[in-house]
Amino acid sequence: MSWKEKMKEWGPANLLFLSTDGASVNFIVVADPVLLKGKYRGKEQDRIGCPVVTNDGFLLFVTGKRTARKLASIEDKFKTHVINVTRHGVEGDTDASYEVSAIEDANLFKTLKQIAAKMYNSETLAEAVKDAGETMQR
Repeated sequence: MSWKEKMKEWGPANLLFLSTDGASVNFIVVADPVLLKGKYRGKEQDRIGCPVVTNDGFLLFVTGKRTARKLASIEDKFKTHVINVTRHGVEGDTDASYEVSAIEDANLFKTLKQIAAKMYNSETLAEAVKDAGETMQR
């Protein structure tokens, strides 16, 4: 089995979940959020898909509504700042908290914008949303 086949079987690489204590990511936001429906521990739940670009390329950052509201509170920074989200709480802790901040780093922002120009479009977003829906039903 090829790497591509294995990754397809194991789950999409275009999704980002912060699942361990101290996990952190820097990104720029490239589109509006998407409401995702899924299951977690057998319960129906809504999650928010945040289209972002990191140094690794385009990802759909899947997070909860509390974190999405924190991101919304700094929406005015999306066009000029790198955004950082850091998770605080052990793996599996549904009450984990997420620290959200805007970082003034012109060089990183410029780099991420260049990556976005090459790797993000409406088709990549549609594929990521489809993958998220499938992943969240498992």
